[in-house]
Amino acid sequence: MENLPNLLVVDDNTEQLYYFETILNKLKINLITAESGLSALEKTKGMELALAIIDVRMPLMNGYELALKIHEERPGEKIPVIFLTASHVNEMQVVKGYSSGAVDYIFKPADNHILLCKVTVFLELFNQKQMVLQQLAQLRKSAEDLRLANVALKKKSYELENLNNLMVGRELKMVELKKEINELLKKAGEEEKYVIHK
Repeated sequence: MENLPNLLVVDDNTEQLYYFETILNKLKINLITAESGLSALEKTKGMELALAIIDVRMPLMNGYELALKIHEERPGEKIPVIFLTASHVNEMQVVKGYSSGAVDYIFKPADNHILLCKVTVFLELFNQKQMVLQQLAQLRKSAEDLRLANVALKKKSYELENLNNLMVGRELKMVELKKEINELLKKAGEEEKYVIHK
């Protein structure tokens, strides 16, 4: 089974959610929809998100608050958030949106083509990030394998050096023994000559 990127869409308007489902289901994604911030948090708990599309104005928990909660639950992860808004936002709202994790805004009613283009860009970025993370994991594993091979190689090298030292030591003893034998034979030969000549 293919591991598809998770895309969260949150809007308290069920018609808007249906519209997003219809448009976004054309993409290779795992689409998660929610009608409230609390529902979105429950549905995505412990889940890695490629992108979140969140309506700014929702009851109980607005889009800015939800974006902050999503990021709080995933420290170290930077999840791109596209905010949905029915009205033009003022500069203060834009600053608030970007400080809570926004990377873009989409105005309702959303244009199908613009929506798909924006989502596709973020999905491509997510997929590239996943590929880099996989390559990093492979590099770390290769580095660990090399480290272990290096440790084993050093151990074998040490064993070979000890064996070589042992062989050299035996060779030196053999040379000494040959000298002693030769000296003994030489002495024995001289004594034999002496006995014969008497």
